[in-house]
Amino acid sequence: MSDDYEDIASVFSYEMFDRQMDSFIAMWNMLTDAWDDYGTQELTFDILSLSLKAARLCLMADEDLARQNQDLKRSRRLKNMEYAATLEKMVTERITPLVQDAIRRVRSEGQFEGHKWKRTTTTILSMLPKLDGIANNEEYKFTSFSSEVAMMEGLLNKKYKPTKYPGMPSEERLWNLLLLFMRTTYLMMHFNRAENLCGVSLSNEEAGLIFEASIQQYIDSPKGREELDLYFATLKYDNDGCELTVNQLKEARRRLREAVPQSLQLVFLSHAGNLEAMAQDFIAKGGCKEEDYDPFVSAVAKWFIIDQWIRSIEHPEVCVTAIYNQVFHKTVNGRLVDMERLRHCIGEMAKAITRKSHWFCLWCVLRHHNLIADISHEHFAQQMMHPEWFGHLPADKHFSGDTLREYSGYFTLYDYAAWDNSAFLDYRNLNGKKKWSEKLCDKLLRKCLEMEDLYVKV
Repeated sequence: MSDDYEDIASVFSYEMFDRQMDSFIAMWNMLTDAWDDYGTQELTFDILSLSLKAARLCLMADEDLARQNQDLKRSRRLKNMEYAATLEKMVTERITPLVQDAIRRVRSEGQFEGHKWKRTTTTILSMLPKLDGIANNEEYKFTSFSSEVAMMEGLLNKKYKPTKYPGMPSEERLWNLLLLFMRTTYLMMHFNRAENLCGVSLSNEEAGLIFEASIQQYIDSPKGREELDLYFATLKYDNDGCELTVNQLKEARRRLREAVPQSLQLVFLSHAGNLEAMAQDFIAKGGCKEEDYDPFVSAVAKWFIIDQWIRSIEHPEVCVTAIYNQVFHKTVNGRLVDMERLRHCIGEMAKAITRKSHWFCLWCVLRHHNLIADISHEHFAQQMMHPEWFGHLPADKHFSGDTLREYSGYFTLYDYAAWDNSAFLDYRNLNGKKKWSEKLCDKLLRKCLEMEDLYVKV
């Protein structure tokens, strides 16, 4: 499932996510309402179809969580509450009793979904004790249940060849139902986590980093680039096609307050030039209307670009060394990034690398500080191994994009400071990544913190 994550991230939109969620809930309701009326072939295809939809939604949920971690205005708060309540009611009142009943019938009658089996195999009987947690208890832990389903899958694959056709063994159909149940439970947990996330107070630094990331995303987006190009082309046109002087740039910077929505003008005027203070004041006043946020971000982005131009004109002696760069932002928090200094900083952090996987930790720390513009693992690896960067390091410290890509879908979705070991284990079990150590998250987090101590602000 995790192999498709990059495809999901590239096409993700909340309009699509909400449509898919509403469709998924409606299909589950239809399945439970008509459970006793199904024919064997209908049931087989509907369970498999719903399970595949759930798998895709789990990938979309992880992208959703990544975006909500970077959403200063917490715009999904109401949707989180709505889906969390709906799924919790469905899982506890309708789906869990149905799955429990299916397991009991297999045990006592050799029947599944009201359809008599031709035979009850020793394979399915050996699996049933593993499901006591869901069959007999009202409360259960997702991690242990998902582990049991993963073990069941392993047993099935030893004896049966998986098939999508109507004649699939009853054991496989039961497993698909359990997998569907597990994925539905994961979605319920996702919206509970997202709801909790929206209620967590951000520190000044966290708020500043998130707001800065929003500014950079706007500048890098096609829509943002077009708006910025039009704005600066208009300034030049109104100046008879001539480049603006420092005084004219300062006047344009002052006029940006006119583009800021009234509800956010005090925030903008009080903290222009200080993203951290601006973000904290924004949160303190309870955010803003959805339609006010984008113009606010646009005005702040223009302010910092103009400010950077003014600095470069007034202080031409301050030049930034031009070295090969395809992955890092050229400006951070409205200041030009000194690539030479950044290279030295990364070199100090690289001293903590004792195995190739530690490059992933270094990547996470740089991303935490909003330095990564191109999140392509391959491009990052190419630049780090470039002769102008760290191509001179010993061969045992060389790495490729595959070294980082191995962790995609586990930790790259959101900031390393928000990693949670229990969430990692849930994701691992959902995707059947049995080879991953239960202590992997803690090990990588410790290495990230070690590199954070070596990081020097650029």
